[in-house]
Amino acid sequence: MLSLNDIVFLNRKFWTGFLATSFPTALDEKTDMSLIEMIEENEATDINWWRNFTKYYDGVLEETDGYLDEPETLSCNLTTAQTLKIEFHPGDTVYYINDRQIACTGNHYNIQIFPFKDLLGFLEDKRIFLLLLPLTVIDKPDMNNATKIISDVLQEIFDKRLCNQYANSIVYGLVKE
Repeated sequence: MLSLNDIVFLNRKFWTGFLATSFPTALDEKTDMSLIEMIEENEATDINWWRNFTKYYDGVLEETDGYLDEPETLSCNLTTAQTLKIEFHPGDTVYYINDRQIACTGNHYNIQIFPFKDLLGFLEDKRIFLLLLPLTVIDKPDMNNATKIISDVLQEIFDKRLCNQYANSIVYGLVKE
């Protein structure tokens, strides 16, 4: 089981894989590219690292729908009463709070479960902020502020010139229609 100490921002392989696979609705309207396509084009990604991390193998999607009995798992306390657990499967990332599933980002994704303003309470630990970001919903009036905040956090990991494009695509996918 992983802890937050295992996913420092210097672990670019983790963050690149996580961000590339966690935003199924992220899209750059100008280029019509998904976030994963932009990351693959702009980053020196190591897809094999992410595949090893999620225990991907050829045929896993057909054999188990991409879910494993013993996935790589991260656990951390959100509050004294809430424990976040994230399971990283080859075909999905599944989120739990206190062992109750709250969301997933795979083919049958269930995201946008809490407001962006609530996520801001986790901005002090930017790792938790990013881990929970796929689960937020952003109201249209908050788009510009959300884009700036997300871009600023992404600068801990990525080249500054790319962060606004990544942030814009993430916000596009999380905006409440």
